Amino acid sequence: MSSMSAWAADLPTAPLVSPTQDSDITYQMTGPGGQTLHQRMRWNAEHWQQRLDPEGAGTYMLSDYKAHRLVVIDLAHNTKSVSGAPDQAFVPPGTPASGNWEREGGGSVAGQSCTHWRSTDTDGKLTDFCYTPDGLMLSATRDNVVMVQAVSVTRAPQNAAIFQESPKLREVQAAHPGD
Repeated sequence: MSSMSAWAADLPTAPLVSPTQDSDITYQMTGPGGQTLHQRMRWNAEHWQQRLDPEGAGTYMLSDYKAHRLVVIDLAHNTKSVSGAPDQAFVPPGTPASGNWEREGGGSVAGQSCTHWRSTDTDGKLTDFCYTPDGLMLSATRDNVVMVQAVSVTRAPQNAAIFQESPKLREVQAAHPGD
């Protein structure tokens, strides 16, 4: 085998899509009305915990993939709604994503190097994601429209307290679409 084909055989055939180390990423996205929105995502790699803070929403979401638990916290009402984490879509850190992926080459987003991966979503739309080798998603494009893009990235230990819910929160029934 030539050295070039051996090198190509060593390339991953799918991206890592869950961070393998603690991280803090702020994303910019375009809202339904064309407005610019920001969302902060923090990840605890050891415990598979994620915290999403949408800018200006007054709510945040905690996902604990090991405990199979998703909690939406409403700060204005001092409430929480609890449901199961979306386990069927979760890919553990260090595990390549399933499905059909085509490696498109390198890129840079928010000062970070990443690899573009092309795929097709469940609606049959062409998608492009730029992932770092350690599983950080830096951008997502659908039908050539940027949906999400990182504007800042920090790899650093995350304080365990930010992934905990206050015992003072009152639990309310989770909303279900169509109810």
